[in-house]
Amino acid sequence: MKHTTAAVALITLAAAAAAAHPIPRTVLLETFTNVSCAGCATANPVTAQAMADRGRHELLNVQYHVNWPQPADPFYLVAPAEIWGRVQAYGLQNVPELFTCGANAPAPGDAAALAAAVDAARDRLSSLRVVVASQWNGTTQVTAVVGVKAVAAPPDGVLTLRVAVVDELETFASPPGDNGETAFHWALRDLAPTDAGTAFTIQAGDSLVFQLPVAVAPAWYDTDLRLVAWVQDDATREILQSGSDLPRSGYAAAYYSDRYAAVSPTGTLIRMEGWLENLGLQPDTYDIHLDAATPGWSVSACVGSTCYPPWVTDVVATMAAGTEQHVGVNVLPSTAGATGEVTVTVTSRGDAAIAFTRTFRVITPGAAVLVVDGDPAHPYLPYFTAAVGAAGRTWTDWDRVAFGLPTAADLSWFDVVVWNAGLSLPALPAADRDVLEAHLDAGGELLLSGQDLAFGLCDPGSPDGGPEAQAWYESATGASFVADDSYDTSLTGVAGDPIGAGLAFAISGGDGADNQDYPDELAAAPNARACLLYAPGRAAAVRFGRDAARIVTLGFGFEGVATAAQRTTLMDRILDWLQDTTVAAPATPTTAAIAAADAHPNPFNPSTTLRFTLGGDAPAVPVSVVIHDVEGRRVRTLWRGPLAPGDRTLAWDGADDRGAPVAGGLYLAVVRTDEATATIKLTLVR
Repeated sequence: MKHTTAAVALITLAAAAAAAHPIPRTVLLETFTNVSCAGCATANPVTAQAMADRGRHELLNVQYHVNWPQPADPFYLVAPAEIWGRVQAYGLQNVPELFTCGANAPAPGDAAALAAAVDAARDRLSSLRVVVASQWNGTTQVTAVVGVKAVAAPPDGVLTLRVAVVDELETFASPPGDNGETAFHWALRDLAPTDAGTAFTIQAGDSLVFQLPVAVAPAWYDTDLRLVAWVQDDATREILQSGSDLPRSGYAAAYYSDRYAAVSPTGTLIRMEGWLENLGLQPDTYDIHLDAATPGWSVSACVGSTCYPPWVTDVVATMAAGTEQHVGVNVLPSTAGATGEVTVTVTSRGDAAIAFTRTFRVITPGAAVLVVDGDPAHPYLPYFTAAVGAAGRTWTDWDRVAFGLPTAADLSWFDVVVWNAGLSLPALPAADRDVLEAHLDAGGELLLSGQDLAFGLCDPGSPDGGPEAQAWYESATGASFVADDSYDTSLTGVAGDPIGAGLAFAISGGDGADNQDYPDELAAAPNARACLLYAPGRAAAVRFGRDAARIVTLGFGFEGVATAAQRTTLMDRILDWLQDTTVAAPATPTTAAIAAADAHPNPFNPSTTLRFTLGGDAPAVPVSVVIHDVEGRRVRTLWRGPLAPGDRTLAWDGADDRGAPVAGGLYLAVVRTDEATATIKLTLVR
């Protein structure tokens, strides 16, 4: 076993976290299984092999054994309360299940999908570094010593540290359940102090050290007990970083950048920065090779403070263990409206199997439209670019996953930004929203597309939403979320509207993507306009003038429009309106306070009437009135749209959105304007 002290963790943390930039995540897989789950016997070896193939700096695993279908699963019986807490945290209903950094993906047992998910999670850099050491007191207690360093600006608010004691490998002479498994990897023994974890806040540059004692039961003490620690944002379930007390490999490394693309004018030298870390125990030498696919541009390799001449394409970096080096490229573009790419390959001499290939892209201004592909996992980008081109506009594209997040400065070089959220969840993480906010504040033009965009940001049942995300969506787009599924794929344009007039098309079938299973229903704010409808009064798209900026928001995915001709017409009209500066933007809506919110009768059966008063002096304000159960799930939307100030009443008949009676119990009616919220507790007696 490993014996160390808190001082060791502090020293290691300080030495490893000197750089002030985000770093790759050590990806945490949380697997849910049971000794009698048939599918688990197939899925678990795939996860175990992934662990064997990856270094401890890349991938960690905690395996939770639930109590179904076998209630007497021996691993469940060791820590039932802690395991049940994780089951409830994720709303788990089936096994096997696999969560990657807090996201329920990929499907268990798919080795290729798991490798892709781990790589994608590592590429989403983290603002935190986690260092873990174990301090043993004989064989009956271990103290987890966990250092957390904010190497860049972390998310605002409270984060949670969780520490697991896991058994690296436990084998049985005969299967303990019905699925035939005898070898179990990374099974949970305990969570310290409980499954709720330890809440904390941290600022950029700060370091914290936690010491958490854990009692060790003699029955499961052996030499391969390990500690796995992770920091999670419980509001979004995202795991920001993880670490363990596993010994480091002799040779290990990481090569990465926080972004792999940029927009830069001709004649301006730009440095695409990357970082190479020697994460092993041994010093190492790395061979670095450049391949440039640029239209006659000047390209050179840079290592540390040294930049080599453009004709030198092979360089070497020698690094001590635990150190970091800048490895990037300088690019001097000379052709407007062009794109150049530089591929950097880094190979370890200590272990030739350690190799990285990264491609950097530089775009020069000249195209009218930038199409940002926020969901490159699905092949929807050509639907957008073909329509933009057919509408007579020049374009270039940006892969959000491969190249990282564009900055507002990158977006500013284009007349219009088209953002394809596709089917991705989260459709627009907080960092993406910040960039789009800055783009709109600067008067930028924007088309947002994605059938789950509004749902992901606004629905209480979405793990990626919340009040802040909903407030951003409504403020930025002039639209509000009504329903997750319009149950309608036939759209018509609003008469007289500059975008929608005379249009009628389907978002299913044809030569479109035929993927619109849950198109969102929207509502337009008083100073915005619906331009496409599912049916009268049910908005499918909203256009909005926000000061000098303009934005069109689709409740569906543009790629679903059934024919190429219809996609071209729709895109052409959207781009025309976005670039039309002859009409002034409407004024910002007046906000309204909420007072005297109650319900009568309460308790009630079968119906009750909600009463509230809207303040303000505007003729109408956007208001939503939604019933939730005590778990926060949306039950019924009573109102979403404009309401004039004054005394208001709404009746609820005790049914959900589909008209089915709900069970008796406690419910919450949430009345919300753009800046105020009131909650009414309701008791339904059945």
